[in-house]
Amino acid sequence: MLQCCCRCQLRPEACGALAPRLNYSAVIRSVPNVSRTRARTVVRATQESDPGANLARDFSKFVNEKGAPPPLHNRRPSHLLPPTAAIAAQLNALQLNDWPDRSAGIQTAFLFSKPYGCEEMVTGPPLPSHARSWHGKEEWLSLEEFTSMLQSQDYKPLINCESWQATSPMVFPSTRVGTKAVQAIEVTSQPSAGITNAKRSHTFTFCLEHVTQGPYKGCWMTVGLRVGDYANV
Repeated sequence: MLQCCCRCQLRPEACGALAPRLNYSAVIRSVPNVSRTRARTVVRATQESDPGANLARDFSKFVNEKGAPPPLHNRRPSHLLPPTAAIAAQLNALQLNDWPDRSAGIQTAFLFSKPYGCEEMVTGPPLPSHARSWHGKEEWLSLEEFTSMLQSQDYKPLINCESWQATSPMVFPSTRVGTKAVQAIEVTSQPSAGITNAKRSHTFTFCLEHVTQGPYKGCWMTVGLRVGDYANV
């Protein structure tokens, strides 16, 4: 029969005095980080159960694979943007017209169109009430009227187009002042549903104006978009 320890009156193999000393640091290191593992599990479960997270992930993957530029760049005019960047901002937005919201591309084009009375404004409103028509005449349109204009037969190829490219350098017709600029672009439109024709190319010429005073001072704004090439003449 086993004898008890004189110190604690326990069986010798159970006595703390006789038991081997434990390496507590090794024991602590061997315990898994339960909170970190649980957090990773929660994040993974949230991603799997949230279709919105999956949609955002899939869209980012699509953009990266296609090499498309981020669609949210330069959504508003800025004095830091040269005329080429102002044109690119509008065409990139129209190419992804319904991202992130319906007709978001058209609204971007509206914001880059010269606002009515912008030289006399004290501060620029978040969304101007009226902007210059792209038909090249002194006409000012509301956002609703501007949307109807872009959805017309002349400008419809711009919306959700397959691709676009500049076909001329930026031309400054008035070299003395330098407040006017034009550039020709070529747009490849998506084939229409139910029509067997291949993709079509369309040529336009952007007409820009450099605002010299007011809250839009220094911004290049669109004052017209002519069908055809008027820059290489």
